[in-house]
Amino acid sequence: MALSANKDRPVKSAGAILSVLVEDNKHIFKGAIVVANAAGYAEPATNAAAKVILGIAYEECDNTLSGHSQGGKSVRVIRGGSFLLTTADLVQADIGILCYIEDDDTVNDAGTSTQGIIAGIVVGIVSATLVWVDIALGVTRGVVSAAANEDSE
Repeated sequence: MALSANKDRPVKSAGAILSVLVEDNKHIFKGAIVVANAAGYAEPATNAAAKVILGIAYEECDNTLSGHSQGGKSVRVIRGGSFLLTTADLVQADIGILCYIEDDDTVNDAGTSTQGIIAGIVVGIVSATLVWVDIALGVTRGVVSAAANEDSE
């Protein structure tokens, strides 16, 4: 379920912090999985097309307040590291597999992901609802376009 408040998210080996401009009319909570949309602006993660993971929100950013605009605010995100995330369907046998974004708090396996937005690699199972995910892969791996696979002559 998507976040409705800030969340102190446990982390192992956190990566670098990056500041990213925020999409208009978006509220990103601390601890949220953050993606870039097709225009390159940060927003809370959703299982929607044309998104790529940026990291985990280091802080809250509310770009819905009076005077909000696209890129009018920025949010700092942690790129890389292992984070404790919510799941509905990952189990011990999934260690080492890619997992995919469901919303700004949840990751699942490929079977429940309709858009296939990579979150990272499952590196630990805590319970039926909590998993450790190394998001380093997610922030360094994007979808390769068909044009990139064509032979150039």
